[in-house]
Amino acid sequence: VESFEELNKTLSEHFTEDHLYRIDHYLGKEMAQNLMILRFSNTWFERVWNSDNIKMVILTFKEPFGTEGRGGYFDKYGII
Repeated sequence: VESFEELNKTLSEHFTEDHLYRIDHYLGKEMAQNLMILRFSNTWFERVWNSDNIKMVILTFKEPFGTEGRGGYFDKYGII
């Protein structure tokens, strides 16, 4: 949360809101599911997206409510 707020502040200093593209986490679902395809089908990504270069990946679920029926999706990917 703290890093998002810092990033958001920096972006706001350099861009107006109409120049930023924000995406809902659910709308980004297909893109996230295709990360493995992107990694292995692009030789540049394949070389840098590995355990030698990436220490960890952190996904933040920031909503003021529960999964409300979406638990099956999150269980499938090991989030809950």
